Amino acid sequence: GEGVGEETSLSGYFTVENSVGGMRVLCRDLFGIEMTEEVGIPSAERWDLDDDEVGPTSSTSDDSASGGGLRKFTFRHVDEGPLGTMYLDLHPRPGKFGHAAHFTIRCGRTRPDGAAAGGRVPGGDDDDGQLPIVALVCNLSPPTPGLGETVLSHSEVETLFHEFGHGLHSMLSRTAFQHLSGTRAAMDFVETPSHLIEAFARDPTFLSSTLARHHATGEPMSSRAARHLSLSHADFRGVEVQSQIVHSKFDQALFGEDPCSPSLGGPTSADTWVRMHRESGVPIAAGTHWHTRFGHLVTYGAGYYGYLFAQTWASDVWRSNLAPLLASSAGGDGPDGGGGRGGAARLREEGTKVWKGMLVHGGARDPKDMIRDVLGREPGVDAFFAEMS
Repeated sequence: GEGVGEETSLSGYFTVENSVGGMRVLCRDLFGIEMTEEVGIPSAERWDLDDDEVGPTSSTSDDSASGGGLRKFTFRHVDEGPLGTMYLDLHPRPGKFGHAAHFTIRCGRTRPDGAAAGGRVPGGDDDDGQLPIVALVCNLSPPTPGLGETVLSHSEVETLFHEFGHGLHSMLSRTAFQHLSGTRAAMDFVETPSHLIEAFARDPTFLSSTLARHHATGEPMSSRAARHLSLSHADFRGVEVQSQIVHSKFDQALFGEDPCSPSLGGPTSADTWVRMHRESGVPIAAGTHWHTRFGHLVTYGAGYYGYLFAQTWASDVWRSNLAPLLASSAGGDGPDGGGGRGGAARLREEGTKVWKGMLVHGGARDPKDMIRDVLGREPGVDAFFAEMS
């Protein structure tokens, strides 16, 4: 088959600053939202410092270029006004949470006498409105001393964009009740926005025009290399999906009517785990107990299938509404330009549809109704299976 020769080496094309720049471009081009970094975070807002490091303010200006330290961003739309605040806590440190997740520090909600979900939320604390505050907490590669950049793997960029999708869901949601805001939605829908935004990190146009630039030369990744990187997502995708099905069935078994407990007359969880792998033809190493470290079994509780189910909706929206427009909206001017104006306008239109038809409602509306409004038709699974080929 066709190879990419020397372009198979992707080392150095992905950095924290490239990724944050890509997040800014995504917000601007898709929603018309400006994502602005604030320098000098008050110590009362910081959780990344030891007690002996805390002062009245702690500037992030010195370490933001290398990707170190807590960072703070505000989001604003020209018509909607201020939308909320997002913190990025991206790198490991002693005692820190060890995975990648989105946390809602404060949910957004509308005023009691304000417009329905989708209306503007004023920014003050005395107007009975409430703007969201969210945090993306990750453990990406630490800054490289002397390099001036924090170089990431492509999978780390995908993780960051996935969590950014959750963050945007919380940021752009406008509901009357805060317990229905953002990701406080149906379990089998809540991963849809995160998978949708994650897809940008694999799109060949977005990669070559915006996201992938070599840290040493500033050269963008070639279109050919970006295309091959995008296509590589389908490598062994069928095996991955089959494994996810096994995990989902195991989750259902643990929380189902027939207990996985010998003392209650059922099999052990280990026996059930092995049996489901064998029935599905998914390899398993004998004598291992990987499921004992499967944290989602606790947090999802019979809802892990939603992670895979939501991918079908995200794939449908991505391939129907957004992906076809990225190439036509891209120009030769990279992150700072508008590219093809006709395509850019249509991309903004579809992005606004995603915002106002889906993200804005949080968990306050039936998921299928939201997806139907965004697509303009009934959702299907064809796009999901097309991405596997």
